[in-house]
Amino acid sequence: MPEYSVVGRRLPRVDALEKVTGAAKYGADVHPPGMLYGKIVRSEYPHAKILHIDTTEAELLPGVRAIITQADVESGRKVFASDKVLYSGEPIAAVAATDSDIADEAAGLIKIEYERLPVVQNVMEAIQPTAPRLHSDETKDGPSRRGIRNRLKQLSLDESEGSSEEIRTLETELETLEEDVYYNISAETHTEIGDVEKGFAESDIVVENTYTIPRVHQTYMEPHVSVASADSSGKVTVWASTQGPFAIRSGIAGTLGIPLGKINVIPTIMGGGFGGRFGVTMTHVPAVLLSQKTGRPVRVQVTRKEEFLDGRPAPGCVIKMKTGATKSGGILACQALAFWDSGAVSGASIGSTIRVRGVYKIPNLKVDAYGVYTNKSGTTAYRAPGAPQAIFAAESQLDEIARRIGMDPVEFRLKNMREEGDMIPGGSQEPVIGYKETLKAVADAAGWWNRDKSHNQGWGVAVGDWTNGCGPGGVYVSIHEDGSARIFHGSMDITGTDTAITQIVAEILTLPYERVTITRGDTDSAPYATGSGGSVVTFTMGNTAKLAAEDTRRRILELAAERLNTEIDNFELRDGKIFVNGADSPKSISLGELAAFSLNTRGGPIVGKGSFAQQSSTPALAAQIAKVEVDAETGRIKVLKLVSSQDVGFAINPMAVEGQIEGGTVQGYAWAIMEEMQYDQNGNVNPGLVDYRVPTSADLPTVESVIVEVPAPNGPFGAKGVGEPPITPTLATMSNAVVDAVGVRVNDLPIKPEKIVAALHNNGN
Repeated sequence: MPEYSVVGRRLPRVDALEKVTGAAKYGADVHPPGMLYGKIVRSEYPHAKILHIDTTEAELLPGVRAIITQADVESGRKVFASDKVLYSGEPIAAVAATDSDIADEAAGLIKIEYERLPVVQNVMEAIQPTAPRLHSDETKDGPSRRGIRNRLKQLSLDESEGSSEEIRTLETELETLEEDVYYNISAETHTEIGDVEKGFAESDIVVENTYTIPRVHQTYMEPHVSVASADSSGKVTVWASTQGPFAIRSGIAGTLGIPLGKINVIPTIMGGGFGGRFGVTMTHVPAVLLSQKTGRPVRVQVTRKEEFLDGRPAPGCVIKMKTGATKSGGILACQALAFWDSGAVSGASIGSTIRVRGVYKIPNLKVDAYGVYTNKSGTTAYRAPGAPQAIFAAESQLDEIARRIGMDPVEFRLKNMREEGDMIPGGSQEPVIGYKETLKAVADAAGWWNRDKSHNQGWGVAVGDWTNGCGPGGVYVSIHEDGSARIFHGSMDITGTDTAITQIVAEILTLPYERVTITRGDTDSAPYATGSGGSVVTFTMGNTAKLAAEDTRRRILELAAERLNTEIDNFELRDGKIFVNGADSPKSISLGELAAFSLNTRGGPIVGKGSFAQQSSTPALAAQIAKVEVDAETGRIKVLKLVSSQDVGFAINPMAVEGQIEGGTVQGYAWAIMEEMQYDQNGNVNPGLVDYRVPTSADLPTVESVIVEVPAPNGPFGAKGVGEPPITPTLATMSNAVVDAVGVRVNDLPIKPEKIVAALHNNGN
């Protein structure tokens, strides 16, 4: 790697002081004059018809200023349930009052009459013909039958000569599908490469299992909160804790029919997101509606219980998977059938099922994935959405194959990993990648090749891949008269991205890190920025800021040529000054002097602009090794070692990168052994951090981070996205370590102690 002055260094975060002193302002800190308090009224049942809503008693309560239902939504877009509720906690109405206690009391006074309906909570039950239809018009047939029926309807109107023959063919096909119908399907995707049946027939070893992965909540520290203020002109201002203020603006505009120019979103500092704060969520639109009706600012802030009832967690899924390989360790075929729990709305991460292919050479692949409606809230992104689930199934199978053929699990993976130029199943050729380097790095760091273990101890390894996203963004960089620089943008900071952007600009302008400041604007003032997630920020906004800094640098050199009356090629920019090369005596001008000079020139102040949209990115790999000890009597898992390596392209700030690796690894560890959202048949969920277990400091193992740098051709200074990859392999890493320790595999996550004990008992231990 080249030597740099600012990037690549372990520098403190730009927001460190305001965070540690408590000066940072979060959503709940916004309190405009005259503000009212909003409260959402939610369904107490998971599936029911709404027969009547009576708000009379609540309206008479002193201090109540407004009550809204779906009837108040002029655009007609669904905000509240009006005819039927599909999950416990679904919004039915909202109240605004002069204080939060009155709002809570008023919400309790709204009377709702229901007719309860049958409930389906499990995806494997939801796809059966006997299951209640949550969206009957959409799912009265399975997906394949539905497509054939639609085509038959079209042909019935066609009097051409060939239509009758096609009708007969389709009717015959419809009969053959009778036994393979899935119901309550919200979405589907299918991929087929090669001939999987042939691949399995040629395999010496075939492993087939079903894996169940539960829903988990992002459990960010700050619950969702929004403050909205609608003025007499129709202008709406929204303060929001969000990963993407421009997405909030678009979502409000689309839902309520308000022009974009009439909406200003002011982002507040986030208390965590992990994908759970993308787009319009449960607080934004109700706050706007209540403010429009009352003419006063309204804050809607949810409780932790409401987060679990109506938040958008990561989807759970059931994956039926089959993998075939030769005795010599070559993977020949892979097949997966996945059912993703999308809740009451279409969604879930079904497209990520393709990640069962991993980073391996697999000539025959078949993947079928379905989103399934259930009586639960909808889902959204959670750090590498869908990848941990799919990779858990795939990497568990690879470990089982390695054991059966007697090959070292690391060697088995290295043997099958794709290299630069290899074809990706269902895609193009691999670019410059660091798959093998990353796996070898974690094996060396963990001491894998000389590993030892005592009784009931075991080692597990797994890898997971992710390719960072890319999106549009704009950045301005300006030079002040004191020679300092300022960055102006509209992207949200997530765990140090503002710091990385500042380092990039400081490097380009050869300024000390402390001489560059960064400012975030609202949607009325800042240039457009893509949402902060998908590992896009450093890649997208880093590239954008780099372009802006380079534009600023060009302007600096042009001005220097004008000021010093010489050619641009004669200048060198270093240490915040412009030097003339080859001069008989040292000749230079400071950035401050040049900025002051620019104020009286035709071109005006020194301002550089960067604009960026789409650029191909490079996949990154995370590889992990865990050593565990399992108490065979209690099933308790103790982590003795957890090492995580990751190809980050180039670490703009190694300290921040290590923080991301550690954070993602810890979240994957918790998903593997303790976290799950549990639902009963009445739709009740473990509604808080007492019943929903997340690890405390006492539960957490020490994570050793290993940074691998295989530069991305299109990343800023070679950087790749780092936020998502570290969570992808951990579920499988932990599972594989447990198998090595006690010889039983738990395919139903999380791997709780009682499941280990039951598996050992069933295995005769």
